[in-house]
Amino acid sequence: MELEQRVEILEREIDVLKGEIQQTLLAVQANLSDKPESRSRWRRRAWVLALLNILLSITLFTNIRFYTSDTPSGVGPALVPWLRGFWVALAFVWLLLQMYPLALLLDQEEGQSREVAWRNAAAFFASNPGLTLALTVVVLVTAVISALFPSFWFVTIVVLVAVVGVNEAVRWLRLYKQRT
Repeated sequence: MELEQRVEILEREIDVLKGEIQQTLLAVQANLSDKPESRSRWRRRAWVLALLNILLSITLFTNIRFYTSDTPSGVGPALVPWLRGFWVALAFVWLLLQMYPLALLLDQEEGQSREVAWRNAAAFFASNPGLTLALTVVVLVTAVISALFPSFWFVTIVVLVAVVGVNEAVRWLRLYKQRT
């Protein structure tokens, strides 16, 4: 008797869950665009972005090369390492932007898609602000250490991986302790 009641309760919960999933899928479908993007417009944007990237890469790497040579004229010798670090950091950020967000710019043609992307980004930040800020700080600290002390980059990364591993192990131990 009790088993039959549990089965009935589970069947009702599954029906409710089916309805919620169906509503979610319909909401996602409403946010998707139906019309395909024209190829000529995409090609024009792609060529403009490619030209901008080439110009930016020439500028960044020329400045890095300029400040890695002997002390440039008109610049104090104490300022050269800071300028070199600045340009290397700027090039690093530029390379990070090449991996993912810049490619997404080509897909964000329509205003509705752009709004969905901003809404998703805001929702992720609102749901995990501490994690987002912590990851940003970790990446920036690692970049600064790598720029100032290039021989210690390996040690820094090993320490960061160890910290993440220890945190995950502690989390698993807590879950195991709760279950026993």
